[in-house]
Parts: sequence; structure tokens; C-alpha cells
Amino acid sequence: MAIDKKYYINTGGNGVLDDTTEDDVRRLVADLKNTSKLVIHLHGGLVSKSSALETAERLRPFYEKAGAHPVFMVWESGLLESVRNNLREINKEEIFKILVKQVMKYAVGKLSDLAGGKASGQLALPNDITVAKEFKRSEVGEEPYENIKASPALQDLNDAERKRFEDSLAADLNFQKELQAIINGALPENEKKETSKGITVAHRKSSKTLMSPEVVEEMVAENKEKEGKGITVVMKAVVKAGKIFWRVIRRHREGRDHGLYATVIEEIFREFYIANIGAAVWGVMKTDTTDTFENFGGRPTRGGWFFIQELGQLLKEGHKLEVSVVGHSCGCVYALNLLRHLDWARRNEAHPLPKDFKLKNLIFLAPACSFSQFDEALSLHRQSPLFDHFRLFALKDELESGYWEAPLVYPRSLLYLVSGVLEKDGETSAYDLPLVGMERYFTAQGVYQEPEIERLRQFLSETANRRAEVWSEEDRGAGLASDAIRHSGFDETDDRNKTIISVQHILQNGG
Repeated sequence: MAIDKKYYINTGGNGVLDDTTEDDVRRLVADLKNTSKLVIHLHGGLVSKSSALETAERLRPFYEKAGAHPVFMVWESGLLESVRNNLREINKEEIFKILVKQVMKYAVGKLSDLAGGKASGQLALPNDITVAKEFKRSEVGEEPYENIKASPALQDLNDAERKRFEDSLAADLNFQKELQAIINGALPENEKKETSKGITVAHRKSSKTLMSPEVVEEMVAENKEKEGKGITVVMKAVVKAGKIFWRVIRRHREGRDHGLYATVIEEIFREFYIANIGAAVWGVMKTDTTDTFENFGGRPTRGGWFFIQELGQLLKEGHKLEVSVVGHSCGCVYALNLLRHLDWARRNEAHPLPKDFKLKNLIFLAPACSFSQFDEALSLHRQSPLFDHFRLFALKDELESGYWEAPLVYPRSLLYLVSGVLEKDGETSAYDLPLVGMERYFTAQGVYQEPEIERLRQFLSETANRRAEVWSEEDRGAGLASDAIRHSGFDETDDRNKTIISVQHILQNGG
């Protein structure tokens, strides 16, 4: 049975109302006069509209059991499967396999080097049979070289070591063959595959690869320069691979690796495939969660902005309503933009939202927001409280790093992929960007000492003699239990789901 429109608001690109009309929102808000508790649920951003509505229908009775009227903000992109499909296609490319094997081979030699580096570059490398055997483990869902650790004496890659790696790769006939096939398969025009919202999910310059178009264009240009000179290897690709090797080692030195295999995969994605592993999709989704609270003269109508406008009017008229927000994954980015909008609305004399309004509960499930994003909202909260109670539910790192979000391709959770590839540091792809939903950034205090991380650690420790975070699988009593074992498990609907039971307790009892 389809969920009634009084329970959801649907927005499309740029946060504009989609199959929800202004009148639908007015009727939804008017219906809130019949309740004293409202919970706004913000789902993750990669799901489809149909999936989001199915989740809403399943969650609705659980929220109602807690005495709260739920409103689901449905802001789907529906692109998780597209991203997974791209990753699976990349994983089938021979050149990708060659890069993974070669970088792993030399990285294992460097990470195991007890002599602290040699000027000659002569690392003790595992043989090709051993590397191939380890690589085959990925085909059955096992992680290659999962137990390899960096030597305490690990040094940065020196010039000789990098040159030896690059020379070996340049001499690899299979590597040369695959590069030439990519060049020969170059398309006269870039091909794009877009969704109905105009979001690019695949961008090709060669029929033989999902490498980023600009990478292929560089190789084509270099190949053209070398025509007739008897030079076959494309050195731009070799140099890029050398950068990958260097960064893998540097991340291990800094303690900011995600395990050898995952780190190698991430760095290859960042250097060669960034246009097709979902980074642009992730950026568009986050932009939508900001744009939905912008007015832009009232047309087209932005869903988040219009809803808060109408909600503010209801509260201004004197209706008493306890409002809580539950965000899951990228829905927590949405929630932080909502907090920023609420802060603005309270200070804006023309906005109907009462000046003393604040949320009762802010609940984050496996949040995909960065510490810096949370810190901005926390700064506003410290100036004038935006919520009474906060609770964080997320996976312990052993669970976060213990399953394949993209089976047979990437051996970590979605949050690891976001942190390692999809997020941006300025204009470029970030690596190991600290996310609030990942335990590693709370426990590895010797590695992660950024002020915004320290401030959030302090904030969570201020909660009345009990921590405000719950790391699954953990049970510290009512409202402090979670048994999720995957990123998608936090909002699953089951009478025994400890996370949902905890959320119900919080909504019923206030923190």
C-alpha cells in the first residue's frame, strides 16, 4: 500500500518540490495539529524514490508507536546501484587489475622493508605467483594482504624505489597492450550517461575503459606526439601509477591508510577513475541538501524551505509541537543544513519560526557528514541551542571495515568509500577525510588531532555522565543500544532491531 502524502515531502534536483505540491505540504502541516510530537526522518541520499518510500512505509508504525507523527523528506538520487555497477565494470578491466597487482607488489615490499629504505631502490618484493594468489582472494570476498602492517621503520618512497616501480610497469607488455587498446578505442566525443535529473553517472572518452575522460585525453595526446618515433609506452600513465605508489606509502606512514588493499583501490580510483566512481554524484546530492533551504524568490519552490516556513507558521499560531530529527548516512548532511536554516529562521524577523524554537532530539544513524560540517552546526548550537539531546549510532570500526560495500571490488563500507574517494578536499578528491560516523576518528587520537575533531569528542563527553555515542554492536541499556552490522542496517524495520528500539525510547523519553 502506498504511503499517504501526509507523511512525506518529495523533492527533486536542487531540492525543488517534485511530485509534492505546495498544497500537499500545507495539508501535511495542518495535519500536525492532531499530534504533539513530530519526527522528521532524513534518509540516505543514494537510494531510489521507490526505495525511500518503502522505507518510509516500514518505519511509519515504529515512529507512531513512539507517539510521534513522522514526516519523511524523500530526496532520492537512486544512484547507489549505478555507482556499484561502475565499480564492477572497472574491476573487470585488465588495466585496473594490472595496476592493483603491481602497486600491491611493490607496496608489500616497501611496507615490509626493515632496513628503512635503500638508495638503490632494491626492495625485497613478493614473487608474481604470490601476488596473483593474494589478488585471487578478492574474487571470493576475501581481502588480499589483510594482515600486512607497515614496519615501524617505514620511510617515504625514495626516488630510486619509485623509479624501479615505474620502470617495471613501463616494461610490462600487458600494461602497454591495454594502454594502446584504450587509446585506439578513443571516442571522437565524450559519451555521457545521465539520469532524468541530469546527473552524470558514467562519462567515457574511450570505449575500452571507464577511466576519466581527461586521463584518456592526456594519453591520446602523448601517443600522438610519439607517433613514428618508435616509442610505445605512455609515460603519463606510468607517472600516475608512481604517484599512486607514493601516496599508498605516505598514507601508511601517517597512519591514514584504510588497509593495504582498500588504500590501493582508493588511490587508483582517485588517480585514474575519479569521474566514474560517484564523486560527482556525491557532490550533487550534498548540494541538493543545501539548495532545498534556499528561497531564490520563491520559485521554483524549494521543499525544505517551504516546509519550515509552513511549520513555523503553525508554531507561531500557538500549537505546541515537540520536534525531533533522525538522519541516516547522507541524511545527516541534510540535517546539518536544516540546523543552519533553523538558526537563520530564528534570527530572521520576517520568518514565522519562534525565536526560542529548538529540536527536542537530534539523532544520527551512521552519519556520512564530515567533522568540519558538524563543527559549523555545533558552533551555532553553542551560541544559541538548536536541540536538547543528541545521540549518535554508528558501526565499530571492525564492522565498518569488515564487509564489501561493492562486492568483489571494495572491501569496506560506504563510509570508507566516501572518506577515501568521494569527498573533496578543496577542488580535489580527498583521502581519509574524517567522517562523524566512523569510529576510527574518535579512537586514533594520536593521528587525528584536528580542532574540529577534538571539539566533537568534547561535546559527546559532556552528556550527563553517559556517552552520547553508541558503537554497534553495543547495549548499554534503554536508548543506548544498537545491533546493526552494516551501514544499511540502522533503519531496518524489525521489532528486535535495537537501534530502532533505542530511537523509539529517545522519542518517548527525551534523550
